[in-house]
Amino acid sequence: MFNNTETVAAAFHATANLRRTDIFTDDRLTPICSLADAHTAAPGWVGPNWAPGGTLLMGINPGGGGDDYRVNPHDAELYDLIRALRDADGEAACVAALASLSAAWISIQATHSISRVINAVLAAVGQKESQSAFMNVLPFRTRENKPARKDELRRAWDLATGPQVAALQPRRIVALGRRAYDALLAAGADREHRVIPLKRSIGDSVITKQAKEVLEQLRAEKDAE
Repeated sequence: MFNNTETVAAAFHATANLRRTDIFTDDRLTPICSLADAHTAAPGWVGPNWAPGGTLLMGINPGGGGDDYRVNPHDAELYDLIRALRDADGEAACVAALASLSAAWISIQATHSISRVINAVLAAVGQKESQSAFMNVLPFRTRENKPARKDELRRAWDLATGPQVAALQPRRIVALGRRAYDALLAAGADREHRVIPLKRSIGDSVITKQAKEVLEQLRAEKDAE
């Protein structure tokens, strides 16, 4: 995999071992469906060719928190691999588990509408998925995808997302959507990292006008290098 693999794998392993009670002080945001997955922290993925100085993509929280959610084969596969990373014992096992999780997550995410936005960002910065990384500000599902409080977002950053970002050492964080951007600001991420907001459309059916402007700026930065 990439340079600094062991450090990155250790940070993602630590996030996978978090409990909901490490972030939340009550159950108001605990989903009522698929409780095992709701209590499992999803750390994200890292491409096999990631290098410090790359572009990190950041969402708000994992999907699947709806009251009418039903487990699908993709989610079942993904959360089994997350738990395998959580339970991995030793440095080599953590590296291997993260690689397996990342490969599956990238493949599954490519079937979702968010891939339209991700592909646009990667094209603008001149990177492939294999050179990129993705995570959510909050690693746990929330009931009906409701927003977490500022104190919860700050704990998530301090305990999970922040250490992962520190291990990855990205050049920039692209917040995929306004909610992700606001959550990053609430968590204080902008004090340590360059955070770029990218507005998304409903269902990611199109690339928004604001997003196109941001993508053009990123493309100009790449061309100027």
